[in-house]
Amino acid sequence: MTLAAVYLRVSKSDDDSDESLTLETQRRRIRAFCEARDWEYGPEYIDDGISATKARDATTRWASMLQDLRAGKFDVVVARDLDRLLRTLQDLVKLIDLKAKVATVDGDIDLTTADGEFRATMLAAVARFEIRRKSERAIHANETRRRRGIPIGRVRILGYDDDGVTQIDDEAAAVKKAFEDYLNGTGMAQIARDLNAQGFTTSRGRPWGTHNLRSMFGNTRYKGIISKWESDDKKRAAGARMSDKSYAGDFDPIVTADVWDSVQLLLNDPLRERDWGTDPKYLLSGIARCGRCDDDTRLFTQYYQRSAYTGKDGVYREFEPKRLYACLKHKHLSRTAQPVDDFVEEQVLWRLSQPDAIALFDIAEDKSIDRDKLQDELDELRKKYSGLARLFTAGILDEEGVREESGRIRGLMLKIEGQLAPPPSNPGRDLLRGGNLIEEWKDLELSRKRFILEKIATVTILPAPPGSGRSRGFDSSLVDIDFTPPST
Repeated sequence: MTLAAVYLRVSKSDDDSDESLTLETQRRRIRAFCEARDWEYGPEYIDDGISATKARDATTRWASMLQDLRAGKFDVVVARDLDRLLRTLQDLVKLIDLKAKVATVDGDIDLTTADGEFRATMLAAVARFEIRRKSERAIHANETRRRRGIPIGRVRILGYDDDGVTQIDDEAAAVKKAFEDYLNGTGMAQIARDLNAQGFTTSRGRPWGTHNLRSMFGNTRYKGIISKWESDDKKRAAGARMSDKSYAGDFDPIVTADVWDSVQLLLNDPLRERDWGTDPKYLLSGIARCGRCDDDTRLFTQYYQRSAYTGKDGVYREFEPKRLYACLKHKHLSRTAQPVDDFVEEQVLWRLSQPDAIALFDIAEDKSIDRDKLQDELDELRKKYSGLARLFTAGILDEEGVREESGRIRGLMLKIEGQLAPPPSNPGRDLLRGGNLIEEWKDLELSRKRFILEKIATVTILPAPPGSGRSRGFDSSLVDIDFTPPST
């Protein structure tokens, strides 16, 4: 009996009201189709929420289906229609190269014949045209909405209703309090616990934690500004997630721009102890550059596990995982990590031992800042801040008013203090002012080692020359360290 592999896909852009596009409807129609042909309804490959405009990667069920097709695990691929199965001509070419037999509920496509290949190519081209036209219309419609100040997004954020405009009073108050508490020194973990204790969840229904709380603090909609994702591939590769272009929202903000901006200053302080996400565990992970890439690609930690085996002598051998620094983006190179770490630390200590090392951590003064004027503004804000208690006692401000005004004033004070004062701590200068440089370095936290390394050097791992082979040991000439000259 013919074994049919069933491919099902639901796109994020599908009309929720169109019953024919649901997984259950696709499944029911394909099952009836297989029964009519006396085919066995075989394995399902489901891509749920995969947009027709996005490239398929190795993590999709489409990729798993192609792998099983190569292995001959089924006889025919069945889908509801061709545009559920194919989204680009490249997808079609992959099926043609694998000599796949494809059947759809709307009609067979035999890719092993010239006629079938031609028909499939034309249908795929038409489907691609419809996808592109639909995408262009959606982009234009979204741009029009942004210009009108209407938020774009299928996911509701805490504080606003599903329309993205109407505030939900208790949620908006909780969001506002979270911003103000953070400015007043409350830790992110405690703020997350407070939100969870009140029964609030994230947009995906998950408990609040430091990572998703940071995302909330970075959402410009809370200050009444609509931003959009960066569409330029080069800028995204350089780390720009959001476009520089923004739009004034036609809705009430939950926090003032001063409070929002001040929170960003705290979040982005490189010397601030961060309690969000997973901190890097190794010196060069995300810092070292790939010597073959021309787009500033960084190397990250990867592990290689050699398979255990029983030798000819009958001895069973197991191996410990080996830590590597690897170019994960383009798979250009990988290098055993520990010798690289040791060599880089040795060179960094050499550079820090030079007489001019302290100048590497000098902070250039901004000549455009009118320090006297800023100091006067700061003194005035401090008077207003200290006077809030009297306004509360006199009944001029209630508790909510005091909280709101204190957050606003505190935000302005933080912004001015950031312009007036150098960073409260400088790991490089602190290290060099200590006693024994080597011992101080050994005791230094990894985050501070990484800060110092990025401040004074650029590390690039170069590819090994052709013919060097895997047996070659560590070669320091393949680790390029470009030290930054002292500021003048």
